[in-house]
Amino acid sequence: MPPDASPEAPREVIDRLYGVGLDEFVPTRTAAAKELRGQGRRDEAAAVQALRKPSVAAWIVNRLARDEESLLANLLAAGAELRKIQLSAATPAEVRAAGEAEREALDELMPAAAAVSSAAGLGAGALERVRETLHAAALDPDLADQVRRGVVLREQQAVGFLLGGAAPAAGAGKPARPRPRPATAGRGDRRRSPGRSAAATRRLERATAAAETAREALAEVERTLADARTAQEAAGQELADAQDALTAAERRARQAERAVERAAAGRERAARRAEEAAERLAAVEEATSDGV
Repeated sequence: MPPDASPEAPREVIDRLYGVGLDEFVPTRTAAAKELRGQGRRDEAAAVQALRKPSVAAWIVNRLARDEESLLANLLAAGAELRKIQLSAATPAEVRAAGEAEREALDELMPAAAAVSSAAGLGAGALERVRETLHAAALDPDLADQVRRGVVLREQQAVGFLLGGAAPAAGAGKPARPRPRPATAGRGDRRRSPGRSAAATRRLERATAAAETAREALAEVERTLADARTAQEAAGQELADAQDALTAAERRARQAERAVERAAAGRERAARRAEEAAERLAAVEEATSDGV
């Protein structure tokens, strides 16, 4: 179910919220809910506060919807054509050609996904889930609408016969649809149980929102801890490299010192030889003078 399943969550708030950075999601959501409460729109504020933070892969997809609108439109158009071909009395060659077109459109979009992931310091771990979600959106018009808006909550996987495979036989019916999206635990997703008071429902909503906020805060702390451990490992490696460099420098200094000692000894020997040669020259000159 899309994150705006609750009619009380303003669309413009949802669109803005799912476009901010992952680290900005919780404070932006809190600020939006506070603003709505200040305007007396408490039900809408509760619905906004109950919106969940997207997964890393879903966030990347949402960024692509905003930054790569043209490439994404090409993919979804190729997916729509593929669905049309798969559900028609098409030949295997036509199905394969449509599947190849969808794959090419997806391949063109993935470098942009990698760039978004790298720019946000997320690494490449989520890119396969991004690809699966985009492929699922190409095959599912409902998910395609969410991807187009950039309000995807969780990554998805497409199920059904493979792209480029044989088209379904006449009368075989439609191919399996992509797996349904997990329901968002927002205010509009719950049905009030018989006998539950409005006050009890609001308390439950507040407790649910608080629990979700706590889980997100814990996730952020865990990411911070992971970053700190990575920094610690990097610092340890830098220290080890510096120690290795110091050891090498000390070794070169000792080698240079020995070289200086050898050069000084050589200079001393050369000075003695020069002195001896000067003495011999003087003796020869003296003998020559006496003979004259």
